[in-house]
Amino acid sequence: MKQYEDFANLLINSDGSAPIYNYLLNINNAKKNINYKIALGQIDASDQKIASNYRFRTGSITKTFTATIILQLMEEGLLKLEDTFLDCLKNNETKRILSEILFFDGINYSSHITIKNLLQHKSGLRDYFADDERFFENIKKYPNQDWNWKNILEKYFYYDLNKKGVSKPSKSFYYSDTNYLLLAILVEELTNKAYYEVLEERLLNPLSLNDTYLEFYQNKKDTTPIVFPYHGTYSLKNVNTSFDWGGGGLISSTNDLTIFIRALLTGQLFNDPKTLQQMINFEDDLIISPPKKGRIAYGMGLQQKKIGTHTFIGHNSAYGGMVFYSLETDSSFILNINQVLAPHKAEWLLKKTVEAFFLN
Repeated sequence: MKQYEDFANLLINSDGSAPIYNYLLNINNAKKNINYKIALGQIDASDQKIASNYRFRTGSITKTFTATIILQLMEEGLLKLEDTFLDCLKNNETKRILSEILFFDGINYSSHITIKNLLQHKSGLRDYFADDERFFENIKKYPNQDWNWKNILEKYFYYDLNKKGVSKPSKSFYYSDTNYLLLAILVEELTNKAYYEVLEERLLNPLSLNDTYLEFYQNKKDTTPIVFPYHGTYSLKNVNTSFDWGGGGLISSTNDLTIFIRALLTGQLFNDPKTLQQMINFEDDLIISPPKKGRIAYGMGLQQKKIGTHTFIGHNSAYGGMVFYSLETDSSFILNINQVLAPHKAEWLLKKTVEAFFLN
């Protein structure tokens, strides 16, 4: 385990413009009876050390949970992937609000967005958080504001992001939190339940994910401490991040995320094996991504990474989180560094850890 700690200790540093105070790692290989858990550093600038069971904001790893629920609803006949999003909505007021969500070259393509487009980030929609810096400035100015999908989209429309579509639906890949905001709305519409209730019923309770809950929408689960992320030197601990919701709002632990990604990718969460195969289809390489966002091998709420000779499936987060699983070796790697401005360092840690693991 020392080599994994050595990699992390190269990055843990409380100084600079993007300090990394802590590091959590969980490596699991059931076939070899391996379960490494590492916790390094401290909660923040204080001297309080962290432990391996500490929890953290998962950020966009939440998208995998949301996509799983959508595909479960598909299996139950409540939707088809080819259905247009607006046609699936039951509430006329919701449909009205979202009827002008996407304009491209001055033409309204809102009614052309399919469920599959949203799952694959191929809707053409802008990102409500990342595509206008005023959103984050507003968050810093009003850190205690409660968010819901309606006041999030009020900002989206106010910033005219709906009129600045990236492309027509299905024509390009563009990673956007707005896609998963809409999918969470759809979950509520189709189930007549709050998104967090559906999460509990379908995933958290069945898998006994007792460290995991939707922050700001549910009561905290137990008293296990939480290590909060930083945006540079700005702590997000006291920031209400309810705007993350279905695209990034979960609190979890490396242990719970290990259980979840393994259950998902070994087919335990779907009735039909073909559903998982649809979810992990990364073959659509004809889609061209705008240079700013970069190309990601993306299926439906899941990413694919190739490290050396091994292929991993999972998701990362803007908070420096990584959840990846190798089907062929039955190996999962979960890590988190809690720094928004250091995604490249989280990627480096994953790569070095995976390489070292398979050399042993």
